[in-house]
Amino acid sequence: MHKGFSKFVLALALTAVAALSAAPARAQATDEKEKAPVYTYVSEWAVPRADWATYEKGISATKQLMDKLVADGTLVDYGWFKNLVHQEGAPTHGDWFSATSVGNVMKALNALMAQGAAAGPDKSLIDSKHWDYLLVSRQYGKHSGTFENSYLRVSSYKTKHGEGETVEKALNSYIIPRLEKLLADGAIHYYAVSREAIHTDDPAEFDIVVITNGAAGLDKFYESLEVAAKANPTGSPAFASANEGSAHRDFLSLATAVFK
Repeated sequence: MHKGFSKFVLALALTAVAALSAAPARAQATDEKEKAPVYTYVSEWAVPRADWATYEKGISATKQLMDKLVADGTLVDYGWFKNLVHQEGAPTHGDWFSATSVGNVMKALNALMAQGAAAGPDKSLIDSKHWDYLLVSRQYGKHSGTFENSYLRVSSYKTKHGEGETVEKALNSYIIPRLEKLLADGAIHYYAVSREAIHTDDPAEFDIVVITNGAAGLDKFYESLEVAAKANPTGSPAFASANEGSAHRDFLSLATAVFK
């Protein structure tokens, strides 16, 4: 989901959490296109390099619990990622899990905390910086299955005051159709527009999250951007002008994801 996944679970751009004054216009423009909300809990860690192997080895025990929570309907997806473009003091690793209600997110979180308490402290995380996020997505698409060695691409944006409707129009006419085509073609396994449900950052910020079908899918994703720009030369500039350019950030991670 970073500020990695989360700022979680593409270099395009999707729905904006606009300033409060723009919220009514946004609701009118997109209610008919929005799906039922999916809530995602993201944890990110700045794991010391010497502890990476220990951290990654500990994932298997958590996976067994996550599989049970997917099987009983508590969760709809989960996954892990490790950052491929490192920055000093920024997260190196992370995980996420999603549900159709905040209650089910909390149920999964409590189960993880209970398992962690029983197992004892993870020594690889004792000296790690840590971030948590609770996100919500209403525009998304996915394949069902387990996908390893996928690439998690997150683009983070901040909408200018009063430009929420412009961003929504660019999203619905220019961005979502392109992502839906990539999904149908098998180039990506997942996409979502993610915003914070619990605001720890600027409410005008939002993320576009894409999980590609391996390295080949990542190339197809970038190729689609070029094709889209040529086919609709006004779409990208319109979207860009409605967002704060200096606030834009990209994140690239290697991920394993499980979708119900």
